[in-house]
Amino acid sequence: MSDEFEHILEQIGQFGRYQIVIFILIQLSDIVPAWTILLPVFISAKPKWMCQNLEFNNSSEQLLQSDLLQSTNRTNLGNHTEPGVIWKYASNYTHESYLNYTRGIVYSNMSIHGTVYRNMSFDACAANGNVCFGIKYQSDFTSIISEWDLICNSQYLSSLITTVQMVGVLVGAIVISQLGDLFGRKKMYFACIALNGLFGAALYLSTSWQFFTVFRFFNGICMGGLLNVNYLWPIEFVGPKWRTFCGCIGLWQVGVMTLGLLAYFIRDWRQLCLATSVPPLALLATWWILPESPRWLAMHNRLEEAEHILTTIAKKNGKVTSPDFSKLRKFVEDEHIAAKTRKKYSYWDLFRTPKMTKDILIVMFAWFVCAAVFYGLSLNVKNLAGDRYVNHVILGLVDIPAVWSTLFFNSWAGRRKTLSVAMLIAGAAPFAVLIIDLAGKADELPGLTVAMAMIGKFGISASWSVAYLYSAELFPTVVRNLAMGICSTAGRIGGILAPQFAYMHNISKPLPFIVFGVLGLLSAIANFFLPETRGKPLPDVVPRWSWKSQSRKNTDVVLVSFTSARSAVSEKAAPQDNDENNDTPLIEEPLIEGTCDEI
Repeated sequence: MSDEFEHILEQIGQFGRYQIVIFILIQLSDIVPAWTILLPVFISAKPKWMCQNLEFNNSSEQLLQSDLLQSTNRTNLGNHTEPGVIWKYASNYTHESYLNYTRGIVYSNMSIHGTVYRNMSFDACAANGNVCFGIKYQSDFTSIISEWDLICNSQYLSSLITTVQMVGVLVGAIVISQLGDLFGRKKMYFACIALNGLFGAALYLSTSWQFFTVFRFFNGICMGGLLNVNYLWPIEFVGPKWRTFCGCIGLWQVGVMTLGLLAYFIRDWRQLCLATSVPPLALLATWWILPESPRWLAMHNRLEEAEHILTTIAKKNGKVTSPDFSKLRKFVEDEHIAAKTRKKYSYWDLFRTPKMTKDILIVMFAWFVCAAVFYGLSLNVKNLAGDRYVNHVILGLVDIPAVWSTLFFNSWAGRRKTLSVAMLIAGAAPFAVLIIDLAGKADELPGLTVAMAMIGKFGISASWSVAYLYSAELFPTVVRNLAMGICSTAGRIGGILAPQFAYMHNISKPLPFIVFGVLGLLSAIANFFLPETRGKPLPDVVPRWSWKSQSRKNTDVVLVSFTSARSAVSEKAAPQDNDENNDTPLIEEPLIEGTCDEI
């Protein structure tokens, strides 16, 4: 349906006034996944806490792990100084009692901001990992950790909950994408927004971390589906010249930055869940403005509805004459007849030759690294030095130049070099954090550590932007959707592991950056083995099965020339097949899952 539909878009306007309105209204929902997926940065933050009113003994079973109280002011008393804390301890404190606690500090008498506590412990867990009674949290915010005491032996639960959420994103990307093909983009779009608001409100009422985890899983499902639909739906209204532009423009970064602002002003985790789940329900009001995808309607033999929508778009774009639908009707009729005899392709067809196998494995690994490092750095921002709210806003800000820069470098340097260099930056910057730590300068240069993390985020955001375009150009049209689907799955698996990579901070502060650095550098090296696709025609038909070296004439690869390979890549096509002896296969534009500014 490519030529027929593009011909109609030229008549009604490839990106006219009405398409711009549709694009903006749908892209408003791009904020919702950013809020929902990155919400654990704040609601799973570890507060400062202490154990008070203890009967001191050497068993260490009544003490717990905590962070030292910190603030910007320093107070001195006697011979001990801590940021914003007055420490006072009696002479009966002994070195032996300190040794009974791993990483712990024990004080028999202590005064904090005028309040005297007896037998206090900080940053210490009992040998059996128990949490003492009388725990006191000192931070100016609440989180699920302070709500359900997810510390000591239970400290892994917060990252596990985020992992479950990312499993939901994978499930949603698979299931809801299929439902969108069956029931339409519009219904699935609004269903995801409505259900996400419902489950988000349920977070406010959670009475245990188990219920909370279940609701976060369903939040993830909704976001996995929404990330697909809110990218594909608006692109189906615009012509090929604007698809690359529209595919790289979104409000994910705005969502990241505004989440930091919301969390700064809303310090209660339950209220923050409501603030990020309920307001997006206002988008449901656009149901009466946004039309169903005319391309989807036409492919499902609902031509009258599709023609009505396309005619409306033409009128609102100021077109005087109605578009000619005769070729489209003829194509749809022929297509439904041909579909009955058309051969089906499977994921195995992506591994037909050693070259295809090499390419798909390298690209899958690139997607895995993009998601793992992207979400890993985003979730690890709560462990960086400095203000977590400011760091989070900067984290979203660096994505903007990262994405826009790829529009230039893709055309100037090519896909392979751009992806490899961007991934090299994403790998080298985290390793710089390791060097700073090994030099013993981590505490002296916290700003440099944050800067390296932001540079790494810049590199991985640019890498993911290129990966979408590059992956679609590498593989034949008839299996392009399958290639994008398997790459997206690899990316979602990376997203599932990302919270666990961030959790490694509890083992060693530089350890997450070591993992991110290794992954980035390995992917950068592997990407150099991919072929360049800039300015080259897109392959259409897959080669014959062969794991032996063969000449070009022994394959049945048919190359379809396009005016611009770059613009054609952003087109969308259902995974169709044609008889391998047919020189004029029927193809539809490739659909690319997700957005180049997300993850």
